[in-house]
Amino acid sequence: MKDQLNKLDELSRRQFVANTAKAALGVSVVPLAGGQMGLAAEGGGKAEHCIFFYMAGGMTHMDTFDPKPGTETGGKTKGISTGVAGVELSEFMPGLAERFKDIAVVRSMTQKTGDHRGGSYWMHTSYQPRATIIHPTMGPWAQTMLGKMHPTLPDSVVIGGGGNHPGSGFFGPALSPLPIGDPDKGVQNAELYKGVDEDKFGKRLELMNTFDSSFQKKFKTDEVKAYTQFYEETLKLMDSEDLDTFRLDKEENYDEKVARYGNSRVGKGALLARRLVSSGVRFVEVSSGGWDMHNDLWTAMENTGKGLDKALSALIDDLKAEGLFEKTLIVLGTEFGRTPKINVNGGRDHHPRVFSTMFAGGGITGGQVYGKSDKLGIAVEENPVVPQDFNATIAHAMGIDLSKVIYAPSGRPFLVAGHTRNADSDEIVPEGKPIMPFFS
Repeated sequence: MKDQLNKLDELSRRQFVANTAKAALGVSVVPLAGGQMGLAAEGGGKAEHCIFFYMAGGMTHMDTFDPKPGTETGGKTKGISTGVAGVELSEFMPGLAERFKDIAVVRSMTQKTGDHRGGSYWMHTSYQPRATIIHPTMGPWAQTMLGKMHPTLPDSVVIGGGGNHPGSGFFGPALSPLPIGDPDKGVQNAELYKGVDEDKFGKRLELMNTFDSSFQKKFKTDEVKAYTQFYEETLKLMDSEDLDTFRLDKEENYDEKVARYGNSRVGKGALLARRLVSSGVRFVEVSSGGWDMHNDLWTAMENTGKGLDKALSALIDDLKAEGLFEKTLIVLGTEFGRTPKINVNGGRDHHPRVFSTMFAGGGITGGQVYGKSDKLGIAVEENPVVPQDFNATIAHAMGIDLSKVIYAPSGRPFLVAGHTRNADSDEIVPEGKPIMPFFS
């Protein structure tokens, strides 16, 4: 068996270890797929937490943050005033238009691919997908660079992320974000530990360690040690009162808050994210689908667009009420935009040339737009922003050193927001650049 392990390439070997560890340790809360094993410049570093809303499917920029009413590509979407001269949001974003002084919008995002999986990977990691390595997402990067924030709670959590999420990448499973599939259900299989007294829990842990010890003797690798650490951290959480942090039914005035955030995955995801950062989790991603609007876009926007607006508006209000808004960076991203041209099915297709994202809180100066698309929303006209810049802005807000080199187990160097080599010195230099006007 050991010979078989050694013959596998890096990714296959990590998958082998993941599957074997799961079977040997007998714990069903497993890492996400990616868990297979200069200081911030002036103006940043104010965000102690980050909530990243990822709109899976390709959010339409022209029907959210960059409407073009009255043009041949604008469709049925009307614009509404933000209170800032010359800046409108779409009619589906009334709450954010009302709170525009608190948000900053990017209208000049651009991508290299119109492929869902590739575009998502690039936005999450700053790197192009490769067959030989998985790159980490921003939550594990933050834990690596800044240290763990809470003794029991995980440093990063992904709500509704799905199996293709890059997770901790080459940092290994010990830093893997805790996956929450359904915000209403909380931690997977937590009910198995309800009512288990300390003695019984100790026996379960001892039994797990017996299997773990046998497994480690057979496969003495860093990956196995990392999986062991992941399961130990998970078991600590299972035996902790902090487990209730993941239970929305423990939220005070639950029904009233669900009504404000929205009785939807994105609404409840936002509510759980607020609950988590209030308790000490550093990085929470809320992933929400429904944006792949090839058909009947304006019917879909009534639910998907307005649902997002409601969730973000309630989150901003509650973080402000708790005094957490300036400490919590809210980010909204997607893999690409959608075509200005409306197709025969009344929808828009994939369009990576230009799209929109949003930032708020965490030291961000709101009430502004960065970048510009052309008059029909087809291409970037001013100040292009690539995924590396998007993640550099997150890193800058959180006080993560953009120039610190981290080496993967293979020995290859990486930076948090992408890297290039200086042609003269052959030095590794940051590729992504923060959007500095957001920190003015």
